[in-house]
Amino acid sequence: MVAKIANLTENTKFFLFFITFAAMKLSVIIPVFNTEDTLARCLDSVIGQQIAGMEIVLVDDGSTDNSPNICSIYAKEHANISLLHQPNKGLSEARNAGLRIARGDYVTFVDSDDDLPPGTYRALMAKLTARPDIDFLEYPVERRGGTTPFRLQLTDRVYTDWQTYWLKTQAYTHAYAWNKIFRKALFEQEMFKPGIVFEDLELMSRLLFRCHCIVTTAQGCYHYRFNPHGLTASAGALQMETMLRSHREIMKRCCDSDYFGHVLNIQLDVYRLGGPLLLAEGMPYKGGLKPTLYRLFGLKSLCIVHKWFWKIRRIWASKGCKVCASGQRRTRESVSE
Repeated sequence: MVAKIANLTENTKFFLFFITFAAMKLSVIIPVFNTEDTLARCLDSVIGQQIAGMEIVLVDDGSTDNSPNICSIYAKEHANISLLHQPNKGLSEARNAGLRIARGDYVTFVDSDDDLPPGTYRALMAKLTARPDIDFLEYPVERRGGTTPFRLQLTDRVYTDWQTYWLKTQAYTHAYAWNKIFRKALFEQEMFKPGIVFEDLELMSRLLFRCHCIVTTAQGCYHYRFNPHGLTASAGALQMETMLRSHREIMKRCCDSDYFGHVLNIQLDVYRLGGPLLLAEGMPYKGGLKPTLYRLFGLKSLCIVHKWFWKIRRIWASKGCKVCASGQRRTRESVSE
């Protein structure tokens, strides 16, 4: 078979290449930066999806380890893998570079330290093919690593307005880019903002307004590898402020008590870390201690109290104890994992 392929004329090779990519349905964009230990596992899991009309777009974002060589080997062995090398510009720019050369009608993103179980994309693409009006499809997530198991469970449901999807599923708590398949046309005017943390949420705060049909499904799964040393896990005031500003834009168009409580907690953390007050005063939402204190005493007073509470917690911790939400005290050793 190899010999026969080698003897094909250049015109025949071009014809086969054209047929392959003319029918391209799904582009899987994988930014790569210094993940030599996990990259092969990630690529094998995506290649193993074995669906027709899928391309893989690898964007090597200036890796300094063996990742570029691994990418090159896979690109040579698989005709549906495109490889782009660029100087290090960050995750958002790497994704945007992949979007610019992606040929699929749909696009999805995979981080190069994550992976997918077999059959995930086949089930998801069947749903998208059955309903061409879907703007994006979201599927479950399972976290690998860390001390606490986590799985995002979703149900099979169609949302014809983004507000219902955002509030009823509490999508603001799982606004990830990598567990969704998007209609590529959504990115004709919107792309990832460079140089920020929580870039997924920031993008969603702009994409949502363009969506008229959103589908969630219980099928498939994205295996997310938790990194306790990553930028998201160690975010400071400026990074949290970016998150808060994204939520604030969405809150201008839709909000309920649960969502307000979620965003209020972010505002409290932003202020505690030295950031500004960004939420408007006098929001009418009720429920829970913090929203009640907010309505009674105002945002700034609540932020000051919250900041002092954290100082007291640090004092307790320095003395070998932790204050739990239940009000009980436990030694530091008893809660270490």
